[in-house]
Amino acid sequence: MLGIAIGEKAYWNKGYGQDATKLLLDYGFNLLNLNNIMLGVFSFNERAVNCYRKVGFKEIGRRRQARIIGGKKFDVILMDILAEEFESVYVKKFLQDQKTG
Repeated sequence: MLGIAIGEKAYWNKGYGQDATKLLLDYGFNLLNLNNIMLGVFSFNERAVNCYRKVGFKEIGRRRQARIIGGKKFDVILMDILAEEFESVYVKKFLQDQKTG
């Protein structure tokens, strides 16, 4: 399971969430040799859902009305990504540079 949080609003909408997610995926797929990484995100968190989709996550299901917050019911969206669906931008390049350097 994967999760990130960028608490300071001054740092939102700057691509840091995508960068952090890509780094975590790179680590998971290319150093830990995982084949599948999944996450759960609240349906109201559209910024996070869009971030995960841009990185390559796909929706695999929902837990309907899984959480009540402030008297409102929210779904949890379940998403995952496979190693073959992810293009390494950091670790794979670093490892290749180490072999040739």
